[in-house]
This record gives sequence, structure tokens and C-alpha cells, in this order.
Amino acid sequence: METKHKSLTLKRGILAIVIMYACQLLAGIAISYGFKFFSPTDKVPLEILGLTSALLGGIMILTFFWWDIHRSGQPFYPEIGLQPSKIKKSKGLLLVIGALASTHFLAWIYRSVMLPALGHEGIIGGGSKMFSFIQTNGGALEMSGFLLLALLIGPIMEEVVFRGYLQSSLAKKIPVWAAILITSIVFTVGHSPMILWPMYFLYSVTWGWILLRTGSLKMAVLIHILSNLFYAIVGFAGWNILA
Repeated sequence: METKHKSLTLKRGILAIVIMYACQLLAGIAISYGFKFFSPTDKVPLEILGLTSALLGGIMILTFFWWDIHRSGQPFYPEIGLQPSKIKKSKGLLLVIGALASTHFLAWIYRSVMLPALGHEGIIGGGSKMFSFIQTNGGALEMSGFLLLALLIGPIMEEVVFRGYLQSSLAKKIPVWAAILITSIVFTVGHSPMILWPMYFLYSVTWGWILLRTGSLKMAVLIHILSNLFYAIVGFAGWNILA
């Protein structure tokens, strides 16, 4: 039976965001009650609850969008960027590396130079806080789960939803630069703390531009993974430039 092609619409792009947060909420509720039921006398750290619910939510989200993409048919794939890069692979990789280095240098200036000068020293993001807790209090299982989330599930999930669905659907209705900005605002407000929002916005704009420049969602996923990998290396090395 031939699969009927379903086009990417703005409604689907917005619905993708709603579904993502709904899955995360459901996963959080399920994990909280699950831990309470199976270990009612033990107090589970919030960081472990957060990690476990984020993993479950990510798996739920990826499963749903794999199904949605599959049922939409192959003509749908290019609409969300599931296609080879429109520029040479070597040039695309150089573009990713250059963008990665530039954004992380600017992020370092903001987080490690500007914020301390304004009296906000030592501020780190939610992911880095979770990493620090697991590194200090967790074991191999917890660290493996965190790395799986940070280096695979998280980047793929966010790029499919934000860049693949939302940005691409917005770009059909408004100028692409506006689509990137709106997507980046939505992406940014889902991260914490607020004082680091300029960094998250910078990252999102860059990843959106990578999708625009290469036409490939895979390249956006790649730079997202490399960005998270950089901070994982920073965390293991103990350098004080976490974000």
C-alpha cells in the first residue's frame, strides 16, 4: 500500500513543539510516581529524577516523530531537511567546525568574562549542573545515561523538532531569517537559567543557519552533538568554562 504524502504545515510545526513538551511532562509524571511506588522510603535526588524523565521523554518524542516522518512518506523528508547537504561534505564540515569554534568563543566571553564582570560569576546551565552532580554522586550507569541523553537523544530530538519541524514550517510562511529568530526564541525559553539565554539563543541561531546553509538537518544535528561533546569534555577536564 502506497504511503500518502503529508506536507509540512505551520500547524504541524507548532504541534511538534506541543507534542515535545507534552511527552516531557508525561515522562516526568510517570518517572516521579514510578520512583515513589518502587522506592517509597528512599529520597531520589532531583537530578536523577530529571535525568531519567528526560531520557524517557526523549525516547517517547523520537519514537513519535519517527512514526510521523515514516507515515508522511519520502517526499516529506526534504521538507524537514532529511537529505544530503547541498554543499560539498568537506565544505559543510569546515562550516560546522568554524561555526562551532566561533559560537563557543563568543559564549566563553559572555559566560566567563562579561558575567563575572557584572557580578554573576560561576553560573552554569541545567545540563552542566546535572553533569556535575552525576560526576560527584553518581556511578557509571548514571553517567552513561547522561552521555546518551546529551550526545545522542537530546541533539537529535531538539533538531528534529525545532529546526526540522518548526523552523522549516515557519520558513514556508515568513522570511527564513524570521523563522530562525522565532525558532531560536522558542528554543531559548526552554532552557535555564535565564541569565544564560543569550548563549542559548546564539547557539540556536547558528544551528538554524547551518540548516539553511547546508539544507541538511544532519548537519544541524552534527553541530549540536559536537557542542554538547565540547561541554562534556570540559566537564571531565574540570575547566571552569561550563555553560
